[in-house]
Amino acid sequence: MRRLLLVLVLALTGCSAGEPAPSPDPTAEAVDLEPVTRVDDLTARHVEGPVDYARVPPLGGDHLARWVACGAYDEPVPDEAAVHSLEHGAVWVTYDPALPADDVAALEELVGVDEEYVLVSPYEGLPSPVVVSAWGLQIEAERPDDPRVEAFVQRYVGNGLGGEQGAPCRTSGLPPEQARELVGG
Repeated sequence: MRRLLLVLVLALTGCSAGEPAPSPDPTAEAVDLEPVTRVDDLTARHVEGPVDYARVPPLGGDHLARWVACGAYDEPVPDEAAVHSLEHGAVWVTYDPALPADDVAALEELVGVDEEYVLVSPYEGLPSPVVVSAWGLQIEAERPDDPRVEAFVQRYVGNGLGGEQGAPCRTSGLPPEQARELVGG
């Protein structure tokens, strides 16, 4: 039944399961996002408890059956719940907790691109000060004002690359503290 519904939605919207929906902002298409990390062979099983992800932060894979509500948080969110949000089409903007408050505020403003599908949170141990992820895609940036950051959000927000395009993220997701309980933390 779920597959039939997905096929119907894709047929009505003119999208295919393997292609992202058009960007909300056509100018985002003009920004070169490279280098972009791409991972195509991601599993998407619902699991209980913690998952050992190959990337920091994860850009897809097995995840909790519940997702974290999209929005801006001043505390880390559980990877396993954030990955489920990615499956719904969210873009997850993670940043080094040591970033200055003005830089954090600028990243939090990205939630305004699409409040339903943008997640912003601090993350310890990132490979760069800012990492932006969508299902199977990720970029690293040295500065929050790198034009690739906003362009990535614009290009991939609500994309459904994880197979659940159109599934709500913000309105029916869990707050981080409830998601942490599900992973035993």
